[in-house]
Amino acid sequence: MKNNSRKEVSKRKLLNTACRLFCKEGIHATGIARIIEESGVARRTLYLHFGSKENLLKAVFEAEANIWFCWFDRDLPAMQCSPIERILALFDLMQNWFSSKDFYGCVFINAVAEHDKGNSWIQEIANQHREKINAKLEAMVMESGAKDPELVTEKLSLLIDGTIVTAMVTGKGEVAHIGRLAAEDILRSTTSTSHQET
Repeated sequence: MKNNSRKEVSKRKLLNTACRLFCKEGIHATGIARIIEESGVARRTLYLHFGSKENLLKAVFEAEANIWFCWFDRDLPAMQCSPIERILALFDLMQNWFSSKDFYGCVFINAVAEHDKGNSWIQEIANQHREKINAKLEAMVMESGAKDPELVTEKLSLLIDGTIVTAMVTGKGEVAHIGRLAAEDILRSTTSTSHQET
């Protein structure tokens, strides 16, 4: 049991270190040696867990995706509030993320920006992640009673991505509050239109 616990700790250290360095320094610029040195984990342990830098990057993608899934599947549904307030609360969760000392942007956005756009497995993974998140977001938008939920979801998705990039570029986590206000405008206009027509 202790051995398994140590393995999980080592794996978590590698993932956290790789995520921070990939976002802060860049994927190409970050070598395995740097990840090993900063995580304090043996090279052999890294290869036992992941086998290669590419597999480590895939695991980093999965770990970040899980953060979003926790928000949509656990944190937001647990909130006792209206469907619209629940959507807006996503921006509060993002602000907490932006305020963390290891926030250097979204690993999906950063990775796509850094790699070839024409034929990249990274872009495919990023698009799959976006589609999964949008599906969860659209379910919330439908629950809010918004007219044309697909369009509203796309608007909110663009706003979310823009808020993340702006927070990364400016280093100001409070931009999430401005994103929240913009989302409120989008939702208010579409739900008020919907109510007027019913």
